[in-house]
Amino acid sequence: MARAATTTRPLKTDGNGKDSAKDLDVEIAALREDIAAITSTLGNIAKQRTNEAKSEVERASRKAVAKGEEALETAQQNFEHAEDELKTMIRDKPITSVLVAAGVGYLLSKVLRA
Repeated sequence: MARAATTTRPLKTDGNGKDSAKDLDVEIAALREDIAAITSTLGNIAKQRTNEAKSEVERASRKAVAKGEEALETAQQNFEHAEDELKTMIRDKPITSVLVAAGVGYLLSKVLRA
């Protein structure tokens, strides 16, 4: 952070202190300008950091969405594959499939009643 150079000058007076007051007013005005510049710089830094954080959050969000879509697609493919296998098994062994389905139904009815 930059610091304003300060110098100490002896205050000139003409006996009633008018030059001292002018010098003090000039220094106060310079300090106000320095404070305004510092405030502006801090504001710019805050905006920059905010924008960087926003960008990072957006990148992370896009990455998470992409991973979620990928997982969903994989789950759909796995389900379709299992469904195809089940259909093939039912076509190949219809009586066994009906008996298995009846057995599973019977077990579920007993478990749900208890």
